[in-house]
Amino acid sequence: MLARVFGLAALAALAALVALGTAACGDGDGGEERDVSSVDAAAVLREAADRLEAAESFHVRVEHENGSTQIVSGLAMTFAEGDYAGPDRVRLEIQARAFGSNIASGVVILPDTQYLKNPITGRWMRQEIAIDQIFDPSSGITALMRGVTGAKAVSSTRIEGVTAYVIEAEIDSGDLVAFVPNAQPGAAVQARVWVGVEDSRPYRAELAGPVAAGDAEDVVRRVDLSAFDVPVQITAPPQ
Repeated sequence: MLARVFGLAALAALAALVALGTAACGDGDGGEERDVSSVDAAAVLREAADRLEAAESFHVRVEHENGSTQIVSGLAMTFAEGDYAGPDRVRLEIQARAFGSNIASGVVILPDTQYLKNPITGRWMRQEIAIDQIFDPSSGITALMRGVTGAKAVSSTRIEGVTAYVIEAEIDSGDLVAFVPNAQPGAAVQARVWVGVEDSRPYRAELAGPVAAGDAEDVVRRVDLSAFDVPVQITAPPQ
């Protein structure tokens, strides 16, 4: 039964959050503080969205603090990590809770074949999965960066070895269905994005605050991006 529950619908919902998808309460690794009072935050976010869409590959890590994200009834994703190397090469490992137990699954997308890891047996099986159901870089984080209003640069910090602007905006929880499938409107969610000063790449995105029914008041959903344009080999998993 659990294998059926963890199906394509779950992966599609996970994709929206990842291609976020969209990161952290802390301000990276510290470092020299810059004057950000004259930064055009909206322009920085638009450029970051363009750079993310243009990236040939990157590594992604999705985490939760004080919570999880329901990706299908009875299944709550807590962690995901993997690589994107174009629309037909994606690899993700997924951790979730289902029926009171921790489970592990994953997905691999190749040009002609797609694979899903059975969370019970750990074996990989072929299953048709479209890229837009798993990881579409044009949605999630890019949609967030282009769609927010009232964004403001609040500080700068070091993250992934670069200096980045920390940009904040307040978003209604109802506008976050791309990240949290069961999002409900009416709650003000604090969004933060870390964008490289020199390279305009988005290194981290974060949603702090309850988005769905049952969320803790201090829940944080975080996405870290790294290894932009570093070649990765994504091949068929062992059968």
